Amino acid sequence: MVRLPRISIHVPSRRASDVKLPCPGTPWVVHARAILLLTVAVLAPTLGWAQQSLEEQVLEQQGLAQTSAGWGVSLGAGVAEVPKYPGGSKERARLVPLVSLNYGGGRLFLGPLGIGVVAIRWHGFRAGPVLGFERGRSESDDPRLVGLGDISSSATAGLFAGYARGPLQVSVTARQAISHASNGLSGLMQLDVRHVFAAARILVAVGPDLEFGDSDFQHTWFGISPGQSAASGLPAYTPGAGINRIGIHAGLTYRASTHILWRAFARISDLTGDAAQSPIVERRTQVVVGAGIAYHF
Repeated sequence: MVRLPRISIHVPSRRASDVKLPCPGTPWVVHARAILLLTVAVLAPTLGWAQQSLEEQVLEQQGLAQTSAGWGVSLGAGVAEVPKYPGGSKERARLVPLVSLNYGGGRLFLGPLGIGVVAIRWHGFRAGPVLGFERGRSESDDPRLVGLGDISSSATAGLFAGYARGPLQVSVTARQAISHASNGLSGLMQLDVRHVFAAARILVAVGPDLEFGDSDFQHTWFGISPGQSAASGLPAYTPGAGINRIGIHAGLTYRASTHILWRAFARISDLTGDAAQSPIVERRTQVVVGAGIAYHF
């Protein structure tokens, strides 16, 4: 996946991703896919993930993974309308990379969380470490941010865990910024209710989610230091750790053929807690909608 490890780990009894695709056995194909995996892992931040928050990444990539004993690769792109920044009142269109690579039935994956390994797999429960990338923010993204300075993008390291039983799956991930440690720790929890329609061609997932952060994360994204206050004209503000967003999401994956996957997704969420009170926030309600197409091989 990107499996969710999207975070999540889904193992419903019947779903679109259960459609098995033959894995080429010729050595040159295996080597080519291994090279492709490493290439995408290196280039992913420059291809668009650097401009996405964790919850957006998971929302957009969900449902792309194919379960197979060997390599599973899905590559594609789409378009989404997203807020210019968390708490912004204006939207922008953004290119969405749809990328999922996994090996060994998902034990090794590249997905919305980054590069991860399923270290524990037991009766529907999965967990393991993950290395990822967290986008930054530029003060040029919106006039409201002028004077606040830029937030640097950062490599991240963390853990994910998920449990699936029938149509239900719950998942959680936590990631700490490591190349810019002052960005702090953030995490995402979500519940999915999944159902497959029309002979395993359509997979629908709907459920609630929430995002949280430690004090460093909250201050980085929603806080205003005295220096920033003087430069921006906004009052100084120091938020505490806690939940910063609660929302509901929905995604649809349509398998048009053995290789072609269509994706549509949407989320509506509300900033909450100290984040909602930040002077940076112009609108608490945030909406993301988008669609795209991917090719599986």
